[in-house]
Amino acid sequence: MLARHYSKLVKSSLIHKPLRCLTTVSSQQVVPLEANGTEVHVDSSSVKIQWPKASNIAQEAPHTSTYSHLWLRDNCQCPECLHPTNRQKLHSSADVPLDIVPKQTTLTNDGLEITWNKSLRHHADSKIHKSFYPASFLSQYSSPTLRQQFRFNNLKFITWDRELMEAENKFISYEEYNTEQGLYKTLKQLFDYGIVFLKDVPTHDSKVTEVAEKIGNVRESFYGRDFDVKSVAKSKNIAYTSLYLGFHMDLLRYYEAPPGLQLLHSLKNSVTGGSSIFVDSFKAVEIMKAEHFDDYTALKEIPVTFHYVNDGHHMYYRRPTIVDDKAQEGGSWGMHVNYAPPFQGPLDIDDPLEATRFYKAFQTFADIVEDRNLRFELTLQPGQLVIFANRRVLHGRTAFDPTSGDRHLKGTYLELDLFKDKLRVLAEKYHTAT
Repeated sequence: MLARHYSKLVKSSLIHKPLRCLTTVSSQQVVPLEANGTEVHVDSSSVKIQWPKASNIAQEAPHTSTYSHLWLRDNCQCPECLHPTNRQKLHSSADVPLDIVPKQTTLTNDGLEITWNKSLRHHADSKIHKSFYPASFLSQYSSPTLRQQFRFNNLKFITWDRELMEAENKFISYEEYNTEQGLYKTLKQLFDYGIVFLKDVPTHDSKVTEVAEKIGNVRESFYGRDFDVKSVAKSKNIAYTSLYLGFHMDLLRYYEAPPGLQLLHSLKNSVTGGSSIFVDSFKAVEIMKAEHFDDYTALKEIPVTFHYVNDGHHMYYRRPTIVDDKAQEGGSWGMHVNYAPPFQGPLDIDDPLEATRFYKAFQTFADIVEDRNLRFELTLQPGQLVIFANRRVLHGRTAFDPTSGDRHLKGTYLELDLFKDKLRVLAEKYHTAT
């Protein structure tokens, strides 16, 4: 999308003007090149492009972008350096000589052309290489803002409580979900709120995996490709009983990389009780940070033990309750939460003061999570399906009377990376910046 918009701007602003080029630039020389307001400067370490507003797809004020010679040579877009079909690099970043500089730099109607003064390290071909960088490529990486827009990392999530979710909660039909634009609508709502509901999904055992596979391959666990949630005798998991199941997240308790999304599809639900309950943990963190900052800090710093020692398995992992990873580009929400009280193991804490600090903070967080004003509750009817972010939205279930009818949900998991991949691809077509 960005490339298409930029291409239109380039054609409208530059194509009718003759362009000059920079030739034989020495290591210390700085030579401006003007093309309808666009200027290129080359110095000993970088190429600088001054972008006029007319050439800037972000519609920001004019700005100057700096591209180091090393970065440019490493990211040459020609088919000798970037495979034309799989788009993977054909050299290593370690192959770029540290003292490489342009011999000649030419601005064309379509982008920037650079002839380099030496070849890559460890490459037998000694010929001087010529690189070309499309205007769309240079623009995508011309500023932190544009890099974020290109990756759709500038999208902002919406925290919610019960009142907002009851007002905003709208089911998306299975028929609409099976259209490309409907799939984007679903994924965008899932990004915004961490949860989305589908209706009129056929009540077949395989439908939950079919719905998931519209986004990507399902994530297998030791429960298999999918799993049944219903009351069974001598259950090895509290989820497979009729008991109240408190707020938690799945598999983060002992997996190094827990699944990012969970899907639950209602096949039968005629029992008394058994409502599904959800809480936005990001909203709980937001409240905690504002009102109990010391406790918030404790839950960011003190890791919790999660383990599964049962049924021939011994799995173990430690992670803090709140993880703030806003500095890590590529993340979906800039943070995640690890909260599953039923599945915690004994804490690996020896210091009694540190233990007190943790238990105090954890009680504060639990009290916020259990606030009825945050809880969204509904009974999933047959044919209804929920998709939610496993490390954002806490889920649980009220107790039910197993003698009063049948309750059968079918579930599966997806990797968060597949969700982000599909969201970016569809956002190229359907996202409208606001």
